[in-house]
Amino acid sequence: MMGVVSAIAALCKAVPILERLLFSVADAVREAKAKARYEAKLDHIDDAFNAFVLPDGGVEQRRGVDQPPAVPGGGDKRAGVDEGGTP
Repeated sequence: MMGVVSAIAALCKAVPILERLLFSVADAVREAKAKARYEAKLDHIDDAFNAFVLPDGGVEQRRGVDQPPAVPGGGDKRAGVDEGGTP
């Protein structure tokens, strides 16, 4: 096996066109794999999105969206300087 690799390397160095051809094939294979991974990621995102879409085309809302915040409200409290003295 090592002899085959050495022979291919020697042939590529002797004929630069073959070297460029092998590199372009390797780049095409790498690009095809990257595109497949990218498409798989997009499919995953689409599946996650479709899990929240209702059959009529609307989007499901989370419960309690229109509820007021859990922080208690309260009057006119403002930061200020304590003007009281010490007894």
